[in-house]
Amino acid sequence: MKASGSQRKENIINNIEYIMRSRGETKVSFANRTGVTRATLYKILEGKVNNVQHSTITRIADFFGVTCDIIENHDLEQIEFIEKMLSPEGDKNPAAIPVIPQSDFLSCFKMRIGFLATQYPVTWYFGDVSNMVALRVEDNIKNLFFPDDILIIRRHTPPSNKQLGLFYSEKDGMCFRQNNPQEDHMHKYDEILLGAIVEERVSLNEV
Repeated sequence: MKASGSQRKENIINNIEYIMRSRGETKVSFANRTGVTRATLYKILEGKVNNVQHSTITRIADFFGVTCDIIENHDLEQIEFIEKMLSPEGDKNPAAIPVIPQSDFLSCFKMRIGFLATQYPVTWYFGDVSNMVALRVEDNIKNLFFPDDILIIRRHTPPSNKQLGLFYSEKDGMCFRQNNPQEDHMHKYDEILLGAIVEERVSLNEV
């Protein structure tokens, strides 16, 4: 349901303030990381902008990894509160995550979550789903993952001690490993971090 003009304005302000507070961002760092000018951000937060441009909303939504609709029409703090209370045993609804084939993953990697969810099938996940996508494995990857395995990935996020990270380089393609700062000097300069694997769903079709 679309919010009214005044409610939309209030949602945008509240959601930006919540994102900065919960992510430890200042106005300056938030502006720098989203690409929204500081002057525009200050005016929005002070309530001086009645109709925020769609391009600005898109930058904010991309930073948080959600759709523009959520920024404009919903309460992000309430959504995250509910998601933290979700469990597979509960009766709450899980969140939808787009499932991207391995062959498309790199070309889609920087696209908005909301757009990807309209282009690909979705899977369901209980928990914090900000900036989350799923990778459907098509080829054997280092004998770690096999065709039709599904990997839930939080984009642009380094893996924790017990997680595998997904990396990419032109020479080696996609590879997985745990984050080990002591080995960083061994990695290729062209290697980029794609994200951290937060859940592995193994296909029953594995031979």
